[in-house]
Amino acid sequence: MVNTLTAGSTATSRASESAAAGRKRLTAAERRTQLIEVAISVFGQRGFRGATTKAIADAAGISEATIFRHFPSKDALYVAAFRQRTGVGTAQFVALLEGLADRRQDEELLRALGRAMLSGYERDRDLHRMLMYAWLDQDEAANRRMSEQIRESPLFAFLERYIARRQAEGTFRAGDPALLSRALLALPIHYAVQTKLYGISSDAPDEEVLALHARFLLAGLRGTGSDASSGPNEPSKPGVCAAEAGAGDAG
Repeated sequence: MVNTLTAGSTATSRASESAAAGRKRLTAAERRTQLIEVAISVFGQRGFRGATTKAIADAAGISEATIFRHFPSKDALYVAAFRQRTGVGTAQFVALLEGLADRRQDEELLRALGRAMLSGYERDRDLHRMLMYAWLDQDEAANRRMSEQIRESPLFAFLERYIARRQAEGTFRAGDPALLSRALLALPIHYAVQTKLYGISSDAPDEEVLALHARFLLAGLRGTGSDASSGPNEPSKPGVCAAEAGAGDAG
């Protein structure tokens, strides 16, 4: 009986050792990336306060000590998660917008901006849930710091340059390019939050909504009133208004 138990225990131990040996050991960079991806998921589900380092470690299948070997604090992990995800593909996207701006394709530029917002919210729901929790959980000073970090994105710098350039050409009306760039983002972000994060669908296809938004924004930038309603059948699309009016201050 003793021999049987000993043999069974030995076999189990060897199997565990074999499994551990076969498991790929992550490099420091790979472990860091894994921790960021897991943290985004946990932050998105529990918020910043609820996402303890123990919860993140458990989700990653590691010890808390491993987290602190890569990040000095939960705050540092949070900032790294934000920067890694929001920076992906930004340079290529800004290059695309630069090309549209050079060709004076203003409407297509704004539609591309809207598509990017929709795609980002659909692809990275956990990230945007994480950010939404953070805005609500943090104090005013922390929110101000996070806002400053977000505005370091090359996208903001491009939009300000783009608006100032069109103003210098006489195409866009006068106004602070920084404030106007936020206005250009506010409408598509609001729509993306409604449809991709909250799940409030629109009766109109996304492309129709984005086209309407682009014409509306361009009419404001140009100081005209005709472009915003030039598309076919927009007045007969009540679903667009219903979806966007669902939570007026969400964006």
